[in-house]
Amino acid sequence: MYRALLVEKDKAFMEMAVTFLTKINRDIRVVPCEDPEDVMNLIEKYNPDIIISDHSPPTGVDGLSLFRNLLRRNTNFPFITMVGNGSEEIAVEALNMGIDFYMIKDRPPRELFTDLADKIILAVEKRRIEDERGLNEKRLKALVRLAKMHRYGFSEVAHFVLEESVKLTRSGMGYFALYDEKRDMLTMYSWSQSGMKECRIEEKPIEYPMDKVGIWGEPVRQKRAIIVNDYSTPNPLIKGIPKGHVGLKRLLMIPLMHDGKVIGTAGVANKFEPYDNTDLNQMNLLMDGMTSIYMGRLSGEARYETERRYEEMLQFAPVGIMVVDNQGVIVECNLRTRNILDHLSDENHIGKGLIEYKNDFTVQLYSAVMDSIRNRSATHNKIRFQASELNITLQVSIQPRMNGRDEIRGAIITLEDMSNIESSLEKLERASFQLNVVDRMTFLEVSNQIQIIRGYVNFIKAMTENEPLQEHLDRIIDSSTMIQERMRFAKDFRNVGIIDPEWQSISDIISQLAITMDVDEGLLEIKTGNLEVLADPQLPKAFENIMAATLSDDTVTGIKVGFNIVEGRMRVVYEDDGKGIPDSLKDSIFDVPSSLGSNGMYLVKEVMGVTNFNITENGIYGEGTRYEMTVPNTHYRLRS
Repeated sequence: MYRALLVEKDKAFMEMAVTFLTKINRDIRVVPCEDPEDVMNLIEKYNPDIIISDHSPPTGVDGLSLFRNLLRRNTNFPFITMVGNGSEEIAVEALNMGIDFYMIKDRPPRELFTDLADKIILAVEKRRIEDERGLNEKRLKALVRLAKMHRYGFSEVAHFVLEESVKLTRSGMGYFALYDEKRDMLTMYSWSQSGMKECRIEEKPIEYPMDKVGIWGEPVRQKRAIIVNDYSTPNPLIKGIPKGHVGLKRLLMIPLMHDGKVIGTAGVANKFEPYDNTDLNQMNLLMDGMTSIYMGRLSGEARYETERRYEEMLQFAPVGIMVVDNQGVIVECNLRTRNILDHLSDENHIGKGLIEYKNDFTVQLYSAVMDSIRNRSATHNKIRFQASELNITLQVSIQPRMNGRDEIRGAIITLEDMSNIESSLEKLERASFQLNVVDRMTFLEVSNQIQIIRGYVNFIKAMTENEPLQEHLDRIIDSSTMIQERMRFAKDFRNVGIIDPEWQSISDIISQLAITMDVDEGLLEIKTGNLEVLADPQLPKAFENIMAATLSDDTVTGIKVGFNIVEGRMRVVYEDDGKGIPDSLKDSIFDVPSSLGSNGMYLVKEVMGVTNFNITENGIYGEGTRYEMTVPNTHYRLRS
């Protein structure tokens, strides 16, 4: 999914952009912004993947100034600027500033927005690959540094590991505590700097008896990782937050194990996005290293094992690692690097200068190393490696090495094979494009052919009075209607859960459906006021299926939509005064296929389930249907 924040004062152009981009690629979600002053608020609310801005000062948006302001605020998003006719000077200025793409608006809409959709995907995927590579580099550097910290004091090691855990998981804070099994006591050993700054508890207890510790003691009790991605959800293990404590939204906690015993626990909290297995792996890697160092303080054998393990980890890392001196002579390299260099020479690589290989790759690498050493700064280059029928693209990162006197000793080089990633990205883009085209063509063509079949069948019916034949023709029409219903269901269902949930007004949804479904005036009563729910964008389609079921009942004379809050639980209620649903069918109406012969209610349940809504039908048969939708506490609000 690609969420694009579009900054544009021209409402007509904005509407065209929303319409065309969504049709061209359903994975693109446009967040409109008519006032540049609202950009930071929308960034905080929607966390877009890319920003697209008009540039037409003085009457329109000044896209270049907006980009400069974002840079000053350290918000590093992919950026596309668009101008009416444009000029060479503006184009050069935009690209020199670091803007990803510069586009001319003055061309046919379909051509413009097809080009824009392609550039959105390319810019976002490029940034995602860069971010992932950056995270891998940070992880590698942290592991390399941790592997060399056996002579540091344990408090320094703990502080380093904790701060790196917070950074690598993009969390807001973190902690580390040791566990004394004999006393059944947790001792808080270290807080991350951000956690200490935000915490305002008057007395920060150092020791915590396990019988009084809430959910953050569960990794010790259960000897496994615990992830809580919604701290506000009721949980018997959560015992509240002390007054002045940092507010919690999400938690990732792991036990620290040694020889099958728990020796402590560590956790991070308040990541902007939900925690996942990648975050868990980051924590385990760093905390395992810290645990080994801690136990190594108690045992020389444990220290030796830790050093061997990290040396092994670096040697067999999936990326190439090379250390050179300030003359470009190889001092050390791991197995992956040796495998690459073996294609150039079968001699020993240690002690050999990069320039001695006499290959385009090593010449470029030598030049980049010298530039990095001369400028005393890290560099990142993409270099193609060609030798012995081998043709791969390597992402090369070079970090100067300093000694204790801040003198250059050489450089650390990492070599990451990007060939498969680039190839996969190209195939992914092509496959996505083909699937969209085939899907649209198939749906349209099949729908047209079904209409033609039904037209011919009706034509034949009008030409004959043979009742058995007319019955067979009616069955053909019924079957074609069923095919169309299944196709519509498939089209709607494939979009469920694809786009992130968004805030939606229940009143607006029902009012719009009343117009599009031609509901008789006076039949519908809406009492949802200013209620908004955070739900899947397919929520209107869910209500459409519910209302369609109601309107198919010719006994219905009234429909009501409202809500109530009971014991803090929000319930949206939809009810009518029709025939209702027999008790024997209530448990199966949301199945597929349902006992009522429709997939519509299954779609309703799936749309609700994306954001953990629960829906039930509890009307009285003979008096009408009544659907209750229970909304999680964090997924509704009453707008003022």
